[in-house]
Amino acid sequence: MDINYLFLRQQTERSRAVSAASDVARNIHEQLASEYERLIEDATHGRVTFLRSQLENGSPTVRMIGSPAQR
Repeated sequence: MDINYLFLRQQTERSRAVSAASDVARNIHEQLASEYERLIEDATHGRVTFLRSQLENGSPTVRMIGSPAQR
């Protein structure tokens, strides 16, 4: 699966979680975003990780490991 697609879907689900009309919808979108984050971490063999501490806007912090040449 294309890594760009995974990032797009992760960001879409994070945005939908922020603007969700109900707690149930927000939780579902957060779960979907978390699953895309897991897929991204797997696809990059851990070079891209999502720190689970939440920021003010509800998005996790992304950390990329290694120099740009290694990515």
